[in-house]
Amino acid sequence: MTAPPAGTFDRPQSHAYAEPTPPRSRSFLLIALAVLAALVIGGGAWAATRMLGGGGDQPSSALPAETAAYVSLDINPSVGEKIAAVRFFQGLDEDVLETLRDGDIREKAFDWMAEEDEAFAAIDYREDIEPWLGDRMALGIVPNGGEEPYFGIALQVKDEEGADAGLTKLQEATNASEGEDGLDWYFHGDYAVLTTTAAVGGMQDLVEAGTLADKETFRSDMDALGDQGVLSGWVDVEPLAALADSPLAQQSMDDAASLSPSAYGLLGSLTGQSDLAQDAATGRYAAALRFAEGNIEVHGVTRGIDAAGIEGGDSGHLVLDLPEDTVAAISQEHGDQLLARAYAAFKEQLPTEMADAEAQAAEAGFTLPDDIQTLLGSSLVLSVGPGILDLQDDLEDFDNWAIAYRTETDTAKAEDLLMRAFELTGEPEAERIALRRSDDGVFTVGVSRPYVDAVAEGGALGNHTTFQDAVPNAEDADSVFYLNINAIEDLYLAEVADAQARESLEQLAAVGFSATLGDDGNGTFTLRFVADE
Repeated sequence: MTAPPAGTFDRPQSHAYAEPTPPRSRSFLLIALAVLAALVIGGGAWAATRMLGGGGDQPSSALPAETAAYVSLDINPSVGEKIAAVRFFQGLDEDVLETLRDGDIREKAFDWMAEEDEAFAAIDYREDIEPWLGDRMALGIVPNGGEEPYFGIALQVKDEEGADAGLTKLQEATNASEGEDGLDWYFHGDYAVLTTTAAVGGMQDLVEAGTLADKETFRSDMDALGDQGVLSGWVDVEPLAALADSPLAQQSMDDAASLSPSAYGLLGSLTGQSDLAQDAATGRYAAALRFAEGNIEVHGVTRGIDAAGIEGGDSGHLVLDLPEDTVAAISQEHGDQLLARAYAAFKEQLPTEMADAEAQAAEAGFTLPDDIQTLLGSSLVLSVGPGILDLQDDLEDFDNWAIAYRTETDTAKAEDLLMRAFELTGEPEAERIALRRSDDGVFTVGVSRPYVDAVAEGGALGNHTTFQDAVPNAEDADSVFYLNINAIEDLYLAEVADAQARESLEQLAAVGFSATLGDDGNGTFTLRFVADE
């Protein structure tokens, strides 16, 4: 194959919406895995040990505008992003750390592939791969009007002729040149895009018509995301969900079912195997994995998510007023409205089942969904205090059960509902165990009197440094999760026999998550792992 000038194609053009044979070639997959492993492992190592800076086109410039799912790896991200999270990797084997510092992990990955498949032994990484392989790559899933989407892997290349020669050698060594499932590629800009022989012409036509990088929604979403870090992704849910019934998706479902029924159920919900999931398949997501001096985070934005029925305005943000020594907390703002939305959706999809549930609740003296909305309120938090750590010594001491639930709601109605629910259990002890307080429109229930009083009287968790590091912008978040790892280290560290692993775990101080969703359907989310000082 002769490499053309950058930005042109070296393959004959074909119809843009040809339906390719499903890409099941083992050789193609092995090559994709080899390159992916090389870049992922090498990327993580490189990023964790250097001051980063970069520029140039992203892989999205070589994939079609119709791309519905995109995952990009960049081992040379934005200028000034200093990766100082090496502390998280201190528990690694010393030989691995040495390779991270001084070696080329991409070469190690190809050596590993040679051990897995003897065909790769014919590839000399330093001669056939290293001279042309760039720093960026991406995987794209491209709906094409047929039952099976196109798949493309965009690899940044420094030398098209060298890349063409190296890929040809890979193709020949792995016998991946024959049939529609064979490995094929085209060049566009600074990238070689690997796909199958059946798909290459259609992919080229689509790219010539427009690229993902030029797509307005993609550009605006990635701009809103900001720093794309080491790993980033973008998904347009609706066209991707349309592939849920494809043979490839069904094969994935069957494979999951053979491994685990629970995995099958999860995949079913994610791929739209129910009418409810299909109806919810709207909007777009973009996210990035980022390293910083004190944390590792996944930050993302959502766009076009149905937010109808959610009214904004202030709510209690009760999580901010928990005691500073809180071990764990989960909070949700406007839970009553979220439940109303979810209930309406389920009632539309499952009218008979929901009608039966309402009738059964009415017989017991309850009204759905109103009573559940009352218990959720406009702001809720479930919190765990340090006393819970003493449970291992005395389970029967209720003062150690430092767990409490708080909600901003109609406190009198909430208490009445709770008491009537206890009556239905036929266990009079339940009412005596559940300790309750009502304070200025906030209802608190728990088991430990000291802890119920502590959370009801308030604290300043929102001002605590560890909480702020783990849950940025908690005062604006609709959903919050927080776990103080330092507080529970004594429960598990002594059980970790490996000294290096124990040292690595000791570096983790806290985990936090926060999410927001505005009335316009746009939102943000952040999952963060915080290192000890």
